[in-house]
Amino acid sequence: MKEPLYIVGVRLRSFKVYYFSTKKADLKPGDWVIVKTVQGTEAGTVAIPPFIPPDNFEPVTPLKPILRKANEEDLEKIKRYREEEKEGVILAQKKAEELGLPIKILACEIAFNYSKITFHFASEERVDFRELVKELANHYKTRIELHQVGVRDEVRYLGAIGICGREVCCHSFLPEFNSISVKMAKEQSLVLNPIKISGVCGRLMCCLAYEYDVYQEIKASLPPKGAVVQTPQGEGVIVDHHIPLNKVIVEFEEGGREFFSPNEVKVIQVKNENGHKHEKIIEKIFDILEDKED
Repeated sequence: MKEPLYIVGVRLRSFKVYYFSTKKADLKPGDWVIVKTVQGTEAGTVAIPPFIPPDNFEPVTPLKPILRKANEEDLEKIKRYREEEKEGVILAQKKAEELGLPIKILACEIAFNYSKITFHFASEERVDFRELVKELANHYKTRIELHQVGVRDEVRYLGAIGICGREVCCHSFLPEFNSISVKMAKEQSLVLNPIKISGVCGRLMCCLAYEYDVYQEIKASLPPKGAVVQTPQGEGVIVDHHIPLNKVIVEFEEGGREFFSPNEVKVIQVKNENGHKHEKIIEKIFDILEDKED
């Protein structure tokens, strides 16, 4: 009987999860594995346990194999590299300062087969780092790459505690950055205060996207804001939605507001809803920040 082929999600140093093939079904999340990539042999941790793909599964590119579960020698090598990487950040920062380069070294990554060492750095300006590459190559006797990152990646590499009191998502589990907009905050009826909806990096918080699709789906099923409706308590205007409760908030001409389910109101007239000036200003602020980042 032919052994089944499993697919495993492995998180590499780029934070992203990549898929590999294996015949081993006993791999668990957190296990270290040695994989074959286009860059060569790399070490990573299992993020998605083995699963048998459906019959119609067609990967975009052929899956490369998991070579083995990391053995004691591999684990010792990984541990040694991690210590050397910490020293590498200090060394590279010192050399950068000696060369007068206005950069902050964030992370050092040594390839598992020692074919190259990558240094990630942040800087507010474009930097000619060729001399730094030369000095690091002379020190390590291998290929050196320097990679400049933006403010979001800076927080991802260094880690931080968010306003929620937990470790920032980008450092703990997010595989990649998604596009975040002020509209996501508006759709969830959040206060459009830049301080309250910005992350440690100064950009819009990634978590604004987590429930956005659900809010959109529920909102689409509700009568729009500004609509004149007939309710059990008389005629009124929808002034807001309460998405978690799946209800609309109706204001009456004589005063007072009440919550109603969609089936408790009948739309009489729909009016166009215009955005508030404050919301437009907030959107412009974040648009400018995103343009600078690009």
